[in-house]
Amino acid sequence: MANQTIVLVENAFSRMQFPLHTIAADEEAANHEAFRVADGRRSPFDYWEPTTANASHNIKVTCDRVRAFTMIAIDRGHNLGGKQIVLECSDDDFSTTQTVLDIVLPSVSSAGTVDDTFGVRTEEGAWVRRFPVRYARYWRVRIPAMGAGIKPKIVGLWLGMAYGFEPDRPMSPDTDDLSLEESVSDAAWRGSGRPANVRADALHVSLPTLFDYDLARYHLAYHYARRRPMWIVHDENVAQQALLAIRPVGQMGFVREASWFYHRAMIPYQEHEAKPNG
Repeated sequence: MANQTIVLVENAFSRMQFPLHTIAADEEAANHEAFRVADGRRSPFDYWEPTTANASHNIKVTCDRVRAFTMIAIDRGHNLGGKQIVLECSDDDFSTTQTVLDIVLPSVSSAGTVDDTFGVRTEEGAWVRRFPVRYARYWRVRIPAMGAGIKPKIVGLWLGMAYGFEPDRPMSPDTDDLSLEESVSDAAWRGSGRPANVRADALHVSLPTLFDYDLARYHLAYHYARRRPMWIVHDENVAQQALLAIRPVGQMGFVREASWFYHRAMIPYQEHEAKPNG
């Protein structure tokens, strides 16, 4: 079997996706409330942070019903590299607790798979990790005390069911759009402002059976199509190249063609709030 492309757009912490879910943290600093971990912004000034340093903290979601999840992602801008985090779930609001992950996040980016024991730190500083499916209504990320004067900081947090498929070619995690303001002198010399490279391309999906359509439609034609940010791991064994994407303006959808009996789609994407060139 070929390596799969893995996407994660479902997010239990998003009130936009799941308005009946309740998001709470043990502490919230002023202007750094818990809901900010899933507001879709990647600004380094928009994050959840507690008030007390060097203490254990947690951020929790109470789902509207028992839900199944298989993947977690923490966006760039966090300060958890080299620190322990614990993903826990429960059926009774943590009177009884089950540990899903208990790991130290990598502090540097290196090649790895989405299933690596410690997950993978991406090239821009985010972190992704897939895990065997777990079912629960209550979920939380707990961060033990980090050291004197240090409080956890999380800009973006995703927890949901990942979707994997064997991609059609062409496929490239590196294709990008170059954006800049440019002026040309009378002598044809060119001057420009600071360039920005924004990765942009399309995922080509050809479903192998009719039974695959409902699941693909849920993730791609429901959540992603509504311009909800989606993590894309083009190759599950090269997870360090993962990027956070958003749907560009334009047409998108599954079709059935004469050349392919089952559903097929071209899913365009552009990198969401790309990291400035440095």
